[in-house]
Amino acid sequence: MKQFFTTLALLCIATTASAQNNDLDSDFKKEFEQFKNSATKSYANFRAKANSDYAEFLKKAWQEFQVAPELEAPQVDPPVQPVAPPAPKPTPKPEPKPEPQAPVVVKPQPVAPEPAKPTIPQVPSEPMVVQMPVKFFGVDCKVRLKVGTGEVIVNDANEHSVSNAWKELCDGRFDKMLLDCVNIRNGLKLSDWGYYLLTKSVAEEFCEAKCTNNTKMLQAYLMTQAGYQIRLARVESKLFLMLPSSSVIYGKKYVKLNDTNYYFLDEDYPGGRFYLCTAPFPGEKGFSIRMDQQPLLPYAKSNKLSTHQSKKYPELKVTFEANQNLIDFYNTYPCSRWDNFSYSSLSHEAKGALYPILRSAIAGKSEIAAANMLINFVQTGFKYKTDQEQFGYERPLFGDESLHYDYCDCEDRAILYSILVRDLLGLDVALVDYPNHIAAAVCFNGVYGDYFTINSKKYTICDPTYIGASVGLTMPDMNNSEAKLIPLE
Repeated sequence: MKQFFTTLALLCIATTASAQNNDLDSDFKKEFEQFKNSATKSYANFRAKANSDYAEFLKKAWQEFQVAPELEAPQVDPPVQPVAPPAPKPTPKPEPKPEPQAPVVVKPQPVAPEPAKPTIPQVPSEPMVVQMPVKFFGVDCKVRLKVGTGEVIVNDANEHSVSNAWKELCDGRFDKMLLDCVNIRNGLKLSDWGYYLLTKSVAEEFCEAKCTNNTKMLQAYLMTQAGYQIRLARVESKLFLMLPSSSVIYGKKYVKLNDTNYYFLDEDYPGGRFYLCTAPFPGEKGFSIRMDQQPLLPYAKSNKLSTHQSKKYPELKVTFEANQNLIDFYNTYPCSRWDNFSYSSLSHEAKGALYPILRSAIAGKSEIAAANMLINFVQTGFKYKTDQEQFGYERPLFGDESLHYDYCDCEDRAILYSILVRDLLGLDVALVDYPNHIAAAVCFNGVYGDYFTINSKKYTICDPTYIGASVGLTMPDMNNSEAKLIPLE
């Protein structure tokens, strides 16, 4: 797929250049047209060759595998929130030959901008082309199809049936659908996981029945053509998609292939032995469940107003009503490593509700004072329950979810605190993975209390579950020598 994108980028650059210069002579225009036609032809040829080769791979015998059992998410929550005894504020530990430094003061930052609006490209009306509506977490999408396009039928999942179906999918009838899916992904700023859900919705809307071989084949086509890495598997006569992940996904069966774990995410996968087409699609670029930003979904009131207030600093009081579309989106997300829930920060709506109040309160304070205010806000402004008590299973929460649900536990607090410190103080943060607990750690411009050293950086322990504890205090019964530091980079 790299060649696809390189060719398209060159075409876009060249097109922009010609549009901006009206004085180009006819010779240059002629050369440009030749280049554009050549590049387009090269792109089409490469794609046709890739699909032709893949159809041949699908025709060959698939390998049999035994699925590995799903990994259980570790339960890391203390049964109750411990309370720290009254203690004086920790002072910086002396470093060898310390340089005298003035306290670092937090500078006021601008108020969060207005929530961004999702951008859905308008699908033009064309002769002999129909527009199929698709609902996607509050977004009314449309994808195009040629008139008379029917679903590609895959009655069974043997090699020849799948190979023949792939050739049909690649005959051009779904090209406009593919283009519209990619445009929707870009407009909504969807992660790989978001694009997986989008193509699932499109395939199930187009096909007469959901969760069939027909839907799996169409989704596989829409994903591979956009560059994503997937594998097709079959159990008896039923097809499944397997997705790779460098981060462990808990509660899902998987198989290790070339040092990569591929997961069954479909709820109807029965387990046991299965057959897998191990051939990669030419140019595939991988797949990741990590989300570095929130999807831009239209705001829909959750009809649940949540208020959070620090006991020690009552001025830190925020009221928030979550975007139900975003909460529904997060409900689909698989249980994974805790760091994956921190990278995406908070939604525009959550930042708009929280950050002006928090920024105003910590403005002019030193780093340590501001960090202590934020940690008390998370310690005392949120009710505590373990995941087992609230959901009946282990489930880390994104920041918006911690603000939305009635309760949160230790990893949820560590995730939320890491987001606040990173966004409001601009400091490097990490999660601290104890055998039975999750906390946070912050790389201050100085060392305060207990700390870890990794990559020449010192991270001071910050525990948002240890009520009343200032930064630098370790929860009782937690052994820092046994903890694993997970820098959020």
